This record gives sequence, C-alpha cells and structure tokens, in this order.
Amino acid sequence: MLDTYTPPAVKEIMGQYTPIEVKTLVHDHDESNFVHHQSPEDIISFYKEYNEDIHHWLLDDTSAYEFYAQAQHAYNQAQAECKTEDDRFAVQSLYIKDIVYLFIATVCYDLAQSHDLLHKTMQEVEDWQLSIDLEHRKNQLSVIDGGKS
Repeated sequence: MLDTYTPPAVKEIMGQYTPIEVKTLVHDHDESNFVHHQSPEDIISFYKEYNEDIHHWLLDDTSAYEFYAQAQHAYNQAQAECKTEDDRFAVQSLYIKDIVYLFIATVCYDLAQSHDLLHKTMQEVEDWQLSIDLEHRKNQLSVIDGGKS
C-alpha cells in the first residue's frame, strides 16, 4: 500500500483551522476569516517556512492554478512598474499575502471536501465540532485522572 505524502504546510493548516473555520472560509474568503494568519508577521513567517510547499501545491492544484498564475502575472507587472524599493516591498508583501491566502483557501476547500463539509449546514458543522471538542476534553480528563473511568 502506498503512503500518501502530505506536505508540512498542509499539515500546519490542518492543525490550525477547525471545521467551523474551514466551513466559514470555504463560503467566504474575506481576509478576516484567515484567523490564524492576520498579521503581516504571521503571513511572512508562514511563507518563509513553507514557500516551496505553497508554490508546489498551487502549481499542482488544477482549481487554484489559474488564480495562482494570474497572481504571479499581476505581481510581475506590478514589480516592473515600481519606482522605489518601498514600492517593491509593498507589492511583494501584498503578493505574499495573496499567495498564502490562496494556499490556505485551497487546503481548506480540500479539507471540507474530504470531510463532507461542503454540503453540511453550519449548524451540522458546529455540532460536529462540539462532539470533537467533547471527546478531546474527555481524553484530557482521563489523563488527568490517571486513566480511571
């Protein structure tokens, strides 16, 4: 049997975004919904750590590739029009944010699809999240209590 490889950047997103956050992002790509990547420092740090994974993922994803290619083209055009280093830095910062957000949205869509969240209502997703949280708390309490039932 073949093991499936999951890039570290994908694992990072899978570990950060809850089912409720995934469902929200799938239906509304507003920047405020990228809750774990809001500050420029968070975005740059994530990009610095995982830029190869991000670019390979977006190149390989048939749904995201067109958006990725358009972003790359727009970035190249904007860079060519920059007159100062400050302008270049501003354009680069926007490009990195857009690419990171596109990557996160793509991973969240894949997560939603693989966990059958696309067609569930938000209430169903919230109920599922509560059951996950409850099970996690039970396991924590079991460890604290020395495994006694």
